[in-house]
Amino acid sequence: MLLALSCLSSCAADFCDCRSIMPIFPRAGVNVAAELENLSDKEYPHLWEWIGRLNKLRLELEN
Repeated sequence: MLLALSCLSSCAADFCDCRSIMPIFPRAGVNVAAELENLSDKEYPHLWEWIGRLNKLRLELEN
């Protein structure tokens, strides 16, 4: 039991700064925004779901 407790004490929770491991992408710009305005959610549902997930991740990382 003492051996298990000594091993567990060395397991400390580290803070992970996710911005340091995520690649930095350039901003999309007006050309991409104009293209996205022409894409409907009925034609490309997976794209809009993916964009929604990215936005959710962005909001979680900002908090």
